[in-house]
Amino acid sequence: MTGGTGLIGAAVVKELLSKGVRVVALARSEASADKLRALGASAFPGDLKSAESWVGRAASCDAVIHAGAIFSEDMGRVDRLSMLSLKQAAKHRKQPLKLIYTGGIWLFPSLGDNQTITEKTPFEPLTAFRFMAETIRTLSHGTDLNLVVIHPALVCSLLAGPIAEMTTALKSGTPFRTRAKPETLWPLIEVNDLAALYVQALQHARFRMTLMAGSISGIPVRHLASHVSARHGLPLEIETVKADSSISPETDWNAGYALSQKIDVSHAQRATGWQPYFSTIEDMIVSLSR
Repeated sequence: MTGGTGLIGAAVVKELLSKGVRVVALARSEASADKLRALGASAFPGDLKSAESWVGRAASCDAVIHAGAIFSEDMGRVDRLSMLSLKQAAKHRKQPLKLIYTGGIWLFPSLGDNQTITEKTPFEPLTAFRFMAETIRTLSHGTDLNLVVIHPALVCSLLAGPIAEMTTALKSGTPFRTRAKPETLWPLIEVNDLAALYVQALQHARFRMTLMAGSISGIPVRHLASHVSARHGLPLEIETVKADSSISPETDWNAGYALSQKIDVSHAQRATGWQPYFSTIEDMIVSLSR
């Protein structure tokens, strides 16, 4: 597992361990290793930037889940080289290596109100995440990998994601500042529901899959803010902000919040049997907006 201490990765590690799966996770530092061991996983020293230090160990596992990212100017190069190195290392296996690669909804375009993103929607990625589309295409070629690509919606937890950020703004008495407009549609997923989908996909025998991951297909930002306000009995103002002109599109990690998107997750549910626990915005906000 890469990214095992991140928002998505930590939840996936916990879900895997709860199912009795042995997890070996990449650890860039001793602090990360301590966090992984505290969860119950084994820590393997290595860095995404130095693929040669860990791809051999990864390719010897039954499966690899890639949820790691470095969010620096060379993120695209590092991601591509690490996945190509893993693909090369997997050639020595008797059976194809199962790889779950984490994509994202920001690889897809804004669509009209009556249009829905599915697994068949062509990529139209933001500049900062264009590398992901290229890497996915590369990984899809050949038979060395049993590839599953999961495209999460905006991930929500107690401490991160749109609901947590809105709650923080509301409690501090400040506007919720975002690149989105009030009518922008955001698809959402609770982090533990997402982790459950990773485990379902891991257990699936199908050779190659792409899965859209969301439990709220698309909610207007103003409606989300209204639900958070109602939960706490306080008003929340939405303030739409422009892109910082000093930030290059290559490293504008927040540009996707301006995209208005609605996703269809019926394929993920049919293909894996996955059913998200938080299927309504009311349930999600009650659980996460504290």
